[in-house]
Amino acid sequence: MVRDVLALRRVTRIAFAGLMLAAVLGVAGLVFLAQLGVPATLIDGGYWTLGVLLAALIALGAHRYRGTVGSAVVGGLAGATTVVSGAFILALTGAIFSWGHDGLAFAIGLGAGCLLLQLVIAPRMAQAGATSLAGLFAMRFPGRLAGMTCAGVVVLAMLTLLVAELMAAGLIGARVLGLSYASATAVAAVVVLACFALRGFHGAVWTNGALFPLLLIALAVPLVILSAIWYGVPLPQIAYANALWQVQGLEEMLLEQDLADPAFMRPMLTPFVALTPVNFLGIVLGLAAGAAVVPTVLGLSPPLERSARSARSAALWTLGFVVLLLTLFPVAAAYAKLSLATLVADRTPIAELPGWVFTYGRLGLLQICERAATDVESVIAACAALPDGTGALALHDIAIDPDALLLAMPEMTGLSGGAFGLLAVAVLAVVLTTASGPLGAAVRALTGDGRGAMQEAAASRRQYALGLALGALLVGVAAAVASRHPAGVVEVAAWAFTLTAAGFFPGLFAALWWRRVTAAGAIAGMFAGLAVVLVYLVGTQQFPVQFYEAQEAISGSGASGDEYFVELKEAWLEAAPGEMKDIARAALDAHARSAASLWGIGNLAAALLALPAGIFALVAVSLLTRARSVSAEAEPISPQRANLGA
Repeated sequence: MVRDVLALRRVTRIAFAGLMLAAVLGVAGLVFLAQLGVPATLIDGGYWTLGVLLAALIALGAHRYRGTVGSAVVGGLAGATTVVSGAFILALTGAIFSWGHDGLAFAIGLGAGCLLLQLVIAPRMAQAGATSLAGLFAMRFPGRLAGMTCAGVVVLAMLTLLVAELMAAGLIGARVLGLSYASATAVAAVVVLACFALRGFHGAVWTNGALFPLLLIALAVPLVILSAIWYGVPLPQIAYANALWQVQGLEEMLLEQDLADPAFMRPMLTPFVALTPVNFLGIVLGLAAGAAVVPTVLGLSPPLERSARSARSAALWTLGFVVLLLTLFPVAAAYAKLSLATLVADRTPIAELPGWVFTYGRLGLLQICERAATDVESVIAACAALPDGTGALALHDIAIDPDALLLAMPEMTGLSGGAFGLLAVAVLAVVLTTASGPLGAAVRALTGDGRGAMQEAAASRRQYALGLALGALLVGVAAAVASRHPAGVVEVAAWAFTLTAAGFFPGLFAALWWRRVTAAGAIAGMFAGLAVVLVYLVGTQQFPVQFYEAQEAISGSGASGDEYFVELKEAWLEAAPGEMKDIARAALDAHARSAASLWGIGNLAAALLALPAGIFALVAVSLLTRARSVSAEAEPISPQRANLGA
C-alpha cells in the first residue's frame, strides 16, 4: 500500500508538470501561428481545442488513478480547484468590477468556507471514518427517508451548480468559437458529458488539482507583468493599493468633468453601495456554510492515514491555495477598471476605440450608449441618438458583461494575445473539469450510490448505462436552463452554495458534534432550510411581482420603491397590447425582482433566513423525538477514532 501511494505521488508530480508544459507550449505555438498570419478565428478555435484536450486528459487520469489523493498538498490543490470551481473563477473578477467593494463578499465567503472546512468539518469527518457526505448521513441517520432527503438536496444543489458551470463554459465558447451564447452552451454541454463518461462515476477528484498551478500561472503572470510595468512592483497584491487610489482619483476627475454618473458608480474603496451590510453578511454566510459542506470536496484526505490530522492538513492546504487565488481577483478587477476609466478620461474618439471593444460588442457582451458595440458606425449612431449626448463617451455609457471581464482583462490592459490565450485555456479546462463534480454527485445520488459502493469495475453494463443516461438527462436540463441565462454566473453559483448550506450545514454539523441529534431532526432541518431558500429563489425570480405584493409591508424597499412599483404597474396596465406592453412588463418585473425581499434581505443572502430555520427545526424535532438506535445515532463519531489528533 505504501509503495503504491509513493508511486502515485511520483506519477502525480510528472503529470502535473507535463500538463502545465503542454498547455504553455500549446499556447506558445498558437501565438507563433498568429504572428505568421493565421486567421484569428482559427487561433481562437485552437484555444478551445487545447482547453478541451486538457480536460479530457484530466478525465482519463481520474479514471485511471481512482481513489483518494496521495498527499495533503495534492488534496489541497484538488480542494482549492473544486471549491472555487470554474464558475466562480470566471465570474469573481466581474463581480468585484461591477459591485465594487461589495463584490468582495463572494471572495470572503469562499475563504471563510475553507476555514470552516479546515477547523470543524474535515477533521471530524475523517475521525468518523466517513469518506462522503452521504456516507456520514447513512452512518448517523439510518433509514430510507433520511437517505432520500439527502439525495434530493444533493441533486437540486448540484444541478444548480452545473447550470453555473455550463453558463461559464458557454460564455468562453462564445468568445473563442464566435458562436452565439446558446450554441456555445450546447457545445460545452456535449463536452462536459463526454468528460464525465471518460472520468466515470467514481473517478478520482484529486486529479483536478493538476489544473490549479496552470490556472495560478495564467492569472498571476499577466498581473505580475502589469504591476511591474505600471508601478515597478512585481507583486500584484502590493501594487493593488496603488491601483485602487489611481482608480479613485480617475473616477473623481470623471465626475467633475460630467463623464461619469454617480448613480452608476460602484467605488472599490467605499463599502455598502451595491449591498447593504445585512446582505453582505448574508452572502458571506451562505457561501461559507456551503463551501464547507459541498459534496464534491468532502473526503479529500490522504489514503494512508485517513485521520483528523491528515484531513486537517489537506484542508489547510486547500485554505492556503484558495486564499492565494482569491487575492488575485480584486487585482484583476482593479486593473480592468483602471484601463476602462483611462480610456474615458483620455476622451478617446469612437473611431479610435480599441479592437477588444467591438470583439465583445459583436458577441452582445459589451454595450455603448445602450446598444451592442458591433462596429464604429453603430456606436456613433447609438450615442448620437441619446437625448443628453455630449459627443464624448462617459463611463456610464460603456457597459460590459461582468461574466466576460476576466477574459477581457488581458486585452483591456494591452497585453499580448498569449496572455489571453493561456488564461482562456486554463479557465476553460477548469470549468469543463469541475463540471464533472456536481454532475457525478447528482448521478450517484439518483442511483442510490452516494457512498461510493458501486465501482465501474464491478458494475454491470446496465448500471453504467443507467448512470450515463441520467448524466445526459441532467446535462440536458442544466444546458436548457443555462442557455436562458437566468442570472449572472456568480449569482447562480452563489444560489447553488446557498442551497447546499441550507440543506446540509445544520444536519452535518450536528451529526459531527451533537450526540442528541436524531434522524427525524436532521430531516426536518433539511426540509426547513431548503424550503426557505426555494420559496425565496422561485418567488423572487419567477414570480417577482406577486412576491413583492405579498410581502410589500416588510420588503424594506422604502416608500420611494413602493411608489415606483405602483407607477410601473399602472404603466403596464394602461399600455396597449403589443411591444409597449411587453416592455412595460419587463420593466415592472425587473424592479420587482430587484426590490422583492423580506426585511431587506435579498435572495443572495437567503442563508440569513434559511440557516436559522433549519437549525431551529433540527433542534426542536431532535429534542421531541428519540434516537432510533443508540449505536447508530448516539455518538457523532466512531469510538475507534476517539483521538482527534490521530
